Amino acid sequence: MNTIRYNKLIREMTKNARENDTPISGIFELTPLCNLDCKMCYVHLTDPTVRERMLSGDEWIGLMGQAIEHGMINALLTGGEAMTHPDFRKIYLYLIEQGVSVRVKTNGILLNGDAIELFVEYPPYVVDVSLYGCDGESYRAVTGHDAFQAVTANIRAAIVAGLHVRLMVTPSAYMLPWVDRVMDYAKTLGAEDVNVNAMLIEADPDTDRRMEDFGLSLEENARIYRKQRDMFPRTPRSQTEEEAEFMGEIPEDEPHILPSGLYCNAGRTTFAMNWDGTMGPCLDFPRDVICADVKRIGFESAWREVNQDVKNYVVPEECHTCSHNTKCHYCPTQHKSLAAQHRCVAASCDWRKLQADIAAEYRAKARQAP
Repeated sequence: MNTIRYNKLIREMTKNARENDTPISGIFELTPLCNLDCKMCYVHLTDPTVRERMLSGDEWIGLMGQAIEHGMINALLTGGEAMTHPDFRKIYLYLIEQGVSVRVKTNGILLNGDAIELFVEYPPYVVDVSLYGCDGESYRAVTGHDAFQAVTANIRAAIVAGLHVRLMVTPSAYMLPWVDRVMDYAKTLGAEDVNVNAMLIEADPDTDRRMEDFGLSLEENARIYRKQRDMFPRTPRSQTEEEAEFMGEIPEDEPHILPSGLYCNAGRTTFAMNWDGTMGPCLDFPRDVICADVKRIGFESAWREVNQDVKNYVVPEECHTCSHNTKCHYCPTQHKSLAAQHRCVAASCDWRKLQADIAAEYRAKARQAP
Protein backbone atom coordinates (compact mmCIF):
# COMPACT_ATOMS: atom_id res chain seq x y z
CA MET A 1 0.00 0.00 0.00
CA ASN A 2 1.41 3.41 -0.93
CA THR A 3 1.93 6.17 1.64
CA ILE A 4 -1.02 8.34 0.55
CA ARG A 5 -3.47 5.43 0.72
CA TYR A 6 -2.01 4.28 4.05
CA ASN A 7 -2.35 7.69 5.67
CA LYS A 8 -5.90 8.03 4.33
CA LEU A 9 -6.78 4.66 5.85
CA ILE A 10 -5.28 5.69 9.22
CA ARG A 11 -7.33 8.90 9.22
CA GLU A 12 -10.53 7.04 8.36
CA MET A 13 -9.92 4.43 11.07
CA THR A 14 -9.22 7.13 13.65
CA LYS A 15 -12.31 9.11 12.67
CA ASN A 16 -14.48 6.01 13.04
CA ALA A 17 -12.84 5.15 16.36
CA ARG A 18 -13.52 8.65 17.71
CA GLU A 19 -17.16 8.50 16.66
CA ASN A 20 -17.53 5.14 18.42
CA ASP A 21 -15.31 5.82 21.47
CA THR A 22 -13.02 2.94 20.50
CA PRO A 23 -9.54 2.83 22.10
CA ILE A 24 -7.50 1.83 19.05
CA SER A 25 -4.14 3.13 20.34
CA GLY A 26 -2.46 2.45 23.66
CA ILE A 27 0.64 3.93 25.26
CA PHE A 28 2.31 1.77 27.91
CA GLU A 29 4.84 3.18 30.37
CA LEU A 30 6.44 -0.15 31.26
CA THR A 31 8.72 1.41 33.87
CA PRO A 32 9.61 4.85 35.27
CA LEU A 33 13.20 3.64 35.73
CA CYS A 34 15.99 4.38 33.28
CA ASN A 35 19.67 3.68 32.62
CA LEU A 36 20.21 7.41 32.01
CA ASP A 37 19.32 10.37 34.23
CA CYS A 38 18.19 13.12 31.85
CA LYS A 39 17.90 16.38 33.75
CA MET A 40 14.70 17.49 31.97
CA CYS A 41 12.87 14.12 32.13
CA TYR A 42 9.34 14.55 33.47
CA VAL A 43 8.89 10.91 34.54
CA HIS A 44 12.18 9.25 35.61
CA LEU A 45 12.04 8.14 39.25
CA THR A 46 14.94 6.99 41.44
CA ASP A 47 12.99 5.62 44.42
CA PRO A 48 14.33 2.04 44.92
CA THR A 49 10.89 0.79 45.98
CA VAL A 50 9.50 1.52 42.52
CA ARG A 51 10.93 -1.72 41.14
CA GLU A 52 8.85 -3.73 43.62
CA ARG A 53 5.67 -1.86 42.66
CA MET A 54 6.08 -2.08 38.86
CA LEU A 55 3.74 -4.31 36.91
CA SER A 56 5.18 -7.66 35.90
CA GLY A 57 5.21 -8.91 32.33
CA ASP A 58 2.18 -11.12 33.00
CA GLU A 59 0.27 -8.19 34.52
CA TRP A 60 1.04 -6.00 31.52
CA ILE A 61 0.01 -8.77 29.13
CA GLY A 62 -3.25 -9.21 31.01
CA LEU A 63 -4.10 -5.51 30.71
CA MET A 64 -2.98 -5.39 27.08
CA GLY A 65 -5.19 -8.37 26.32
CA GLN A 66 -8.19 -6.48 27.70
CA ALA A 67 -7.24 -3.47 25.56
CA ILE A 68 -7.03 -5.65 22.44
CA GLU A 69 -10.48 -7.09 23.20
CA HIS A 70 -11.83 -3.52 23.19
CA GLY A 71 -10.25 -2.56 19.88
CA MET A 72 -6.58 -1.68 20.38
CA ILE A 73 -4.53 -2.17 17.21
CA ASN A 74 -1.57 0.17 17.88
CA ALA A 75 0.73 0.23 20.90
CA LEU A 76 3.66 2.37 22.03
CA LEU A 77 6.08 0.90 24.57
CA THR A 78 7.90 3.56 26.54
CA GLY A 79 9.26 4.42 29.98
CA GLY A 80 11.56 5.51 31.65
CA GLU A 81 13.51 3.16 29.44
CA ALA A 82 11.04 0.52 28.24
CA MET A 83 13.77 -1.95 27.30
CA THR A 84 15.03 -2.13 30.89
CA HIS A 85 11.82 -3.85 31.97
CA PRO A 86 12.84 -7.45 32.78
CA ASP A 87 9.96 -8.83 30.68
CA PHE A 88 10.29 -6.42 27.75
CA ARG A 89 10.89 -9.19 25.18
CA LYS A 90 7.93 -11.23 26.45
CA ILE A 91 5.61 -8.20 26.36
CA TYR A 92 6.79 -7.13 22.92
CA LEU A 93 6.37 -10.58 21.39
CA TYR A 94 2.89 -10.91 22.88
CA LEU A 95 1.76 -7.73 21.12
CA ILE A 96 3.36 -8.79 17.83
CA GLU A 97 1.73 -12.23 18.03
CA GLN A 98 -1.65 -10.54 18.59
CA GLY A 99 -1.20 -8.55 15.37
CA VAL A 100 -0.73 -5.20 17.12
CA SER A 101 1.36 -2.54 15.35
CA VAL A 102 4.08 -1.65 17.87
CA ARG A 103 6.24 1.43 18.35
CA VAL A 104 9.19 1.23 20.71
CA LYS A 105 10.61 4.35 22.33
CA THR A 106 14.17 3.98 23.64
CA ASN A 107 17.30 5.94 24.50
CA GLY A 108 19.23 3.52 22.29
CA ILE A 109 21.59 2.03 24.86
CA LEU A 110 19.90 -1.38 24.75
CA LEU A 111 19.27 -1.25 20.99
CA ASN A 112 22.15 -3.70 20.65
CA GLY A 113 22.74 -6.74 18.47
CA ASP A 114 20.26 -8.93 20.33
CA ALA A 115 17.52 -6.28 20.20
CA ILE A 116 18.13 -5.57 16.52
CA GLU A 117 17.95 -9.30 15.78
CA LEU A 118 14.60 -9.46 17.60
CA PHE A 119 13.23 -6.43 15.74
CA VAL A 120 14.40 -7.69 12.36
CA GLU A 121 12.64 -11.02 12.91
CA TYR A 122 9.54 -9.40 14.43
CA PRO A 123 9.50 -5.84 13.08
CA PRO A 124 8.01 -2.93 15.02
CA TYR A 125 6.31 -0.18 13.06
CA VAL A 126 8.99 2.24 14.17
CA VAL A 127 11.78 2.53 16.74
CA ASP A 128 11.99 6.02 18.26
CA VAL A 129 15.52 6.67 19.52
CA SER A 130 16.23 9.74 21.64
CA LEU A 131 19.44 11.56 20.71
CA TYR A 132 20.69 13.68 23.61
CA GLY A 133 23.96 15.02 22.29
CA CYS A 134 26.57 15.19 19.56
CA ASP A 135 29.56 14.01 21.64
CA GLY A 136 30.47 12.68 25.05
CA GLU A 137 30.50 16.09 26.71
CA SER A 138 26.97 17.01 25.64
CA TYR A 139 25.66 13.58 26.61
CA ARG A 140 27.10 13.93 30.11
CA ALA A 141 25.62 17.44 30.44
CA VAL A 142 22.10 16.28 29.51
CA THR A 143 21.93 12.67 30.74
CA GLY A 144 24.67 12.35 33.34
CA HIS A 145 26.31 9.59 31.28
CA ASP A 146 28.64 9.44 28.27
CA ALA A 147 26.53 7.11 26.15
CA PHE A 148 27.23 8.87 22.85
CA GLN A 149 29.38 6.22 21.17
CA ALA A 150 27.19 3.31 22.24
CA VAL A 151 23.93 4.99 21.20
CA THR A 152 25.12 6.24 17.82
CA ALA A 153 26.71 2.88 16.98
CA ASN A 154 23.40 1.17 17.78
CA ILE A 155 21.44 3.69 15.70
CA ARG A 156 23.66 3.08 12.67
CA ALA A 157 23.44 -0.69 13.10
CA ALA A 158 19.64 -0.57 13.36
CA ILE A 159 19.37 1.50 10.19
CA VAL A 160 21.74 -0.81 8.30
CA ALA A 161 19.58 -3.73 9.45
CA GLY A 162 16.60 -2.10 7.73
CA LEU A 163 14.62 -0.98 10.77
CA HIS A 164 12.47 2.14 10.55
CA VAL A 165 14.35 4.38 12.99
CA ARG A 166 13.13 7.83 13.96
CA LEU A 167 15.40 10.12 15.95
CA MET A 168 13.92 12.23 18.74
CA VAL A 169 15.74 15.40 19.84
CA THR A 170 14.57 17.23 22.96
CA PRO A 171 16.18 20.67 23.30
CA SER A 172 16.50 21.96 26.86
CA ALA A 173 18.63 24.40 28.83
CA TYR A 174 21.12 21.58 29.40
CA MET A 175 21.46 20.91 25.65
CA LEU A 176 21.47 24.57 24.63
CA PRO A 177 25.26 24.96 24.06
CA TRP A 178 25.16 22.06 21.60
CA VAL A 179 21.59 22.07 20.23
CA ASP A 180 22.53 23.22 16.71
CA ARG A 181 25.29 20.64 16.49
CA VAL A 182 22.92 17.92 17.77
CA MET A 183 20.38 18.74 15.06
CA ASP A 184 23.10 18.88 12.41
CA TYR A 185 24.49 15.57 13.60
CA ALA A 186 21.05 13.93 13.65
CA LYS A 187 20.69 14.67 9.96
CA THR A 188 23.90 12.76 9.16
CA LEU A 189 22.80 9.49 10.76
CA GLY A 190 20.48 8.46 7.93
CA ALA A 191 17.33 7.90 9.97
CA GLU A 192 14.05 7.90 8.07
CA ASP A 193 12.59 10.65 10.28
CA VAL A 194 13.92 13.21 12.76
CA ASN A 195 11.56 14.85 15.23
CA VAL A 196 12.59 17.84 17.35
CA ASN A 197 10.28 18.25 20.34
CA ALA A 198 8.83 21.74 20.30
CA MET A 199 7.43 21.74 23.84
CA LEU A 200 8.97 20.58 27.11
CA ILE A 201 6.69 18.98 29.69
CA GLU A 202 6.42 20.09 33.30
CA ALA A 203 8.06 17.36 35.39
CA ASP A 204 6.01 15.27 37.82
CA PRO A 205 6.51 16.39 41.45
CA ASP A 206 8.09 13.05 42.45
CA THR A 207 11.00 13.63 40.06
CA ASP A 208 12.27 16.74 41.91
CA ARG A 209 12.85 18.46 38.54
CA ARG A 210 11.64 21.99 37.82
CA MET A 211 10.79 23.69 34.54
CA GLU A 212 12.68 26.82 35.58
CA ASP A 213 15.88 24.74 35.58
CA PHE A 214 15.53 23.01 32.21
CA GLY A 215 13.14 25.24 30.23
CA LEU A 216 14.06 27.52 27.32
CA SER A 217 13.20 31.15 26.69
CA LEU A 218 10.63 32.17 24.09
CA GLU A 219 13.41 33.45 21.83
CA GLU A 220 15.44 30.25 22.16
CA ASN A 221 12.41 28.09 21.46
CA ALA A 222 11.51 30.14 18.38
CA ARG A 223 15.03 29.99 16.92
CA ILE A 224 15.24 26.22 17.42
CA TYR A 225 11.76 25.70 15.98
CA ARG A 226 12.64 27.66 12.85
CA LYS A 227 15.83 25.64 12.41
CA GLN A 228 13.78 22.46 12.83
CA ARG A 229 11.32 23.54 10.13
CA ASP A 230 14.19 24.40 7.80
CA MET A 231 16.15 21.20 8.40
CA PHE A 232 13.41 18.61 8.74
CA PRO A 233 10.38 19.30 6.54
CA ARG A 234 7.36 17.18 7.39
CA THR A 235 7.69 13.67 6.06
CA PRO A 236 4.68 11.65 4.89
CA ARG A 237 5.15 8.44 6.86
CA SER A 238 5.07 8.76 10.64
CA GLN A 239 4.38 12.47 11.06
CA THR A 240 1.11 12.35 9.14
CA GLU A 241 0.01 9.17 10.86
CA GLU A 242 0.67 10.65 14.29
CA GLU A 243 -1.24 13.83 13.48
CA ALA A 244 -4.19 11.69 12.45
CA GLU A 245 -3.84 9.46 15.49
CA PHE A 246 -3.57 12.16 18.15
CA MET A 247 -5.25 15.19 16.56
CA GLY A 248 -7.67 13.91 13.97
CA GLU A 249 -8.58 16.08 11.02
CA ILE A 250 -7.27 19.60 11.63
CA PRO A 251 -9.29 22.23 9.74
CA GLU A 252 -7.11 25.29 9.23
CA ASP A 253 -9.72 28.01 9.74
CA GLU A 254 -12.10 26.48 12.29
CA PRO A 255 -11.78 26.80 16.08
CA HIS A 256 -9.90 23.99 17.80
CA ILE A 257 -11.83 24.72 20.99
CA LEU A 258 -14.94 22.59 21.43
CA PRO A 259 -18.09 23.68 23.32
CA SER A 260 -17.36 20.80 25.69
CA GLY A 261 -14.35 18.55 25.98
CA LEU A 262 -10.81 18.41 24.63
CA TYR A 263 -9.98 18.60 20.94
CA CYS A 264 -7.27 15.97 20.46
CA ASN A 265 -7.76 12.22 20.32
CA ALA A 266 -6.14 11.49 23.69
CA GLY A 267 -8.90 9.85 25.69
CA ARG A 268 -11.06 9.62 22.57
CA THR A 269 -9.17 7.00 20.50
CA THR A 270 -5.97 6.80 22.55
CA PHE A 271 -5.22 5.91 26.17
CA ALA A 272 -2.09 5.67 28.28
CA MET A 273 -1.26 3.28 31.10
CA ASN A 274 1.28 4.42 33.65
CA TRP A 275 3.82 2.10 35.27
CA ASP A 276 1.61 1.64 38.33
CA GLY A 277 -1.49 0.52 36.42
CA THR A 278 -3.37 3.81 36.23
CA MET A 279 -4.93 5.11 33.01
CA GLY A 280 -5.04 8.61 31.60
CA PRO A 281 -5.64 10.15 28.15
CA CYS A 282 -1.85 10.36 27.59
CA LEU A 283 1.18 9.70 29.77
CA ASP A 284 1.95 13.26 30.79
CA PHE A 285 -1.69 14.16 31.44
CA PRO A 286 -2.07 15.60 34.97
CA ARG A 287 -3.43 12.92 37.28
CA ASP A 288 -5.33 15.42 39.39
CA VAL A 289 -7.49 16.13 36.32
CA ILE A 290 -8.21 12.69 34.79
CA CYS A 291 -7.04 9.33 36.08
CA ALA A 292 -8.54 5.83 36.50
CA ASP A 293 -7.23 2.74 38.32
CA VAL A 294 -7.18 -0.04 35.72
CA LYS A 295 -5.97 -2.71 38.14
CA ARG A 296 -8.91 -2.06 40.45
CA ILE A 297 -11.82 -1.56 38.04
CA GLY A 298 -10.59 -3.24 34.83
CA PHE A 299 -9.85 -1.84 31.39
CA GLU A 300 -13.41 -1.35 30.15
CA SER A 301 -14.54 0.71 33.16
CA ALA A 302 -11.29 2.70 33.24
CA TRP A 303 -11.58 3.56 29.55
CA ARG A 304 -15.23 4.57 29.92
CA GLU A 305 -14.30 6.85 32.85
CA VAL A 306 -11.35 8.48 31.03
CA ASN A 307 -13.31 8.86 27.81
CA GLN A 308 -16.24 10.58 29.53
CA ASP A 309 -13.98 12.87 31.55
CA VAL A 310 -12.18 14.01 28.39
CA LYS A 311 -15.48 14.71 26.64
CA ASN A 312 -16.75 16.67 29.65
CA TYR A 313 -13.60 18.64 30.47
CA VAL A 314 -14.28 22.39 30.61
CA VAL A 315 -11.71 24.32 28.58
CA PRO A 316 -10.74 27.74 30.03
CA GLU A 317 -13.15 30.48 28.98
CA GLU A 318 -10.38 32.64 27.49
CA CYS A 319 -9.57 29.89 24.95
CA HIS A 320 -12.98 30.36 23.28
CA THR A 321 -12.26 33.99 22.46
CA CYS A 322 -8.50 33.67 21.92
CA SER A 323 -7.10 35.11 18.68
CA HIS A 324 -5.34 31.78 18.04
CA ASN A 325 -8.21 29.37 18.65
CA THR A 326 -8.14 28.31 14.97
CA LYS A 327 -4.42 27.45 15.29
CA CYS A 328 -4.14 26.07 18.80
CA HIS A 329 -6.06 23.74 21.09
CA TYR A 330 -6.03 23.64 24.89
CA CYS A 331 -3.80 20.85 26.18
CA PRO A 332 -3.77 20.19 29.95
CA THR A 333 -0.28 18.66 29.68
CA GLN A 334 1.03 22.13 28.80
CA HIS A 335 -0.81 23.73 31.72
CA LYS A 336 -0.22 21.01 34.33
CA SER A 337 -0.08 23.20 37.41
CA LEU A 338 -3.38 24.96 36.54
CA ALA A 339 -5.30 22.37 34.49
CA ALA A 340 -7.35 21.17 37.46
CA GLN A 341 -8.52 24.78 37.88
CA HIS A 342 -9.35 25.03 34.15
CA ARG A 343 -6.84 27.85 33.70
CA CYS A 344 -3.93 28.59 31.36
CA VAL A 345 -0.23 28.95 32.15
CA ALA A 346 0.61 32.24 30.43
CA ALA A 347 4.12 31.21 29.36
CA SER A 348 2.77 28.09 27.63
CA CYS A 349 0.18 30.15 25.77
CA ASP A 350 2.82 32.66 24.66
CA TRP A 351 4.94 29.89 23.16
CA ARG A 352 2.03 28.03 21.55
CA LYS A 353 0.82 31.27 19.89
CA LEU A 354 4.28 32.04 18.55
CA GLN A 355 4.76 28.45 17.40
CA ALA A 356 1.41 28.54 15.58
CA ASP A 357 2.36 31.79 13.86
CA ILE A 358 5.69 30.36 12.72
CA ALA A 359 3.99 27.19 11.45
CA ALA A 360 1.45 29.30 9.51
CA GLU A 361 4.31 31.29 8.01
CA TYR A 362 6.01 28.12 6.77
CA ARG A 363 2.75 26.73 5.36
CA ALA A 364 2.22 29.96 3.43
CA LYS A 365 5.73 29.70 2.00
CA ALA A 366 5.10 26.10 0.98
CA ARG A 367 1.90 27.08 -0.87
CA GLN A 368 3.76 29.80 -2.75
CA ALA A 369 6.63 27.55 -3.77
CA PRO A 370 6.61 26.48 -7.43
